[in-house]
Amino acid sequence: MTSIASPASSTTAPADTSTLSPAIARALLVLVTAASVVAGLLVTGTAAAASAIGLAGADLTHLLRAMALLKVAMAAGMAAAVLWRFGSPVTLAWWAAYALACAGMAAGPGLIWQMAYVRTGALLLHAGLFAALILLWRDPATAARLGTMVAARRAVLRTR
Repeated sequence: MTSIASPASSTTAPADTSTLSPAIARALLVLVTAASVVAGLLVTGTAAAASAIGLAGADLTHLLRAMALLKVAMAAGMAAAVLWRFGSPVTLAWWAAYALACAGMAAGPGLIWQMAYVRTGALLLHAGLFAALILLWRDPATAARLGTMVAARRAVLRTR
């Protein structure tokens, strides 16, 4: 049986219906990440944070807060990689997945810093990092951007 494709059933859709421009994608991701950092810091009440710090002791509190700062650096590096990916247009579905991963990894260090939800913060951070890494690995636009960068670098090296 032969099927005839009609113009109404075409799989070709306009490119701009579900894509975000690089500037909008980056701005929205920064807003989502900033809101997530604030939420991670403010989700714990001051009484719960003070109680957790009192139970943990000064040494463990200093150690875990130093670890939280290290985890902020890890999350910032991954967020920078995601922002680099957003240098080209991104579909809404890919953007939402990246935003969810970045929100988790941004909220994690704040929860660790407050000391009341250390396990939850560590889980959110590591799940967000892993999710962003998988997304960057599987996103076809990442391969295209890397290919363009490699080709440009090779062209520069050939001219020397």
